[in-house]
Amino acid sequence: MWWISLIILAFAGICNAIMDVLKTRYNTSIFIDWKHQTWLKPSLSWRNKWKDGDKTKGPRFFGSSTFLVWLTDFWHLAKMLMLVAISFAIVFSEPMFAWYIDFFIYYCTFTIPFELFYSKVLIKT
Repeated sequence: MWWISLIILAFAGICNAIMDVLKTRYNTSIFIDWKHQTWLKPSLSWRNKWKDGDKTKGPRFFGSSTFLVWLTDFWHLAKMLMLVAISFAIVFSEPMFAWYIDFFIYYCTFTIPFELFYSKVLIKT
């Protein structure tokens, strides 16, 4: 079932592209026109972890600044999905060819979707 690993790893690359676009290219991304900017835009969404958006008041809810942080903003959700996807890709992986060929295939499976989404799909034209 090596092909499942490849599909899941491509999804992980897309999630990583979402994270990088949110952090580095937000103003030129497709996300700028979406609703719920306080959940999408990193300069605003960090406040979602804290009571009244104030870090000094503590977490907004149990786990909001630690293991449930993925519920507070899109960047952390994409990160959680990427890590889960990589974990599942490992679980489903099987040797296909020599290790160095498999490495190259897995590397390309992650980076090609990443680059496509980072430079084209998630950017406004």
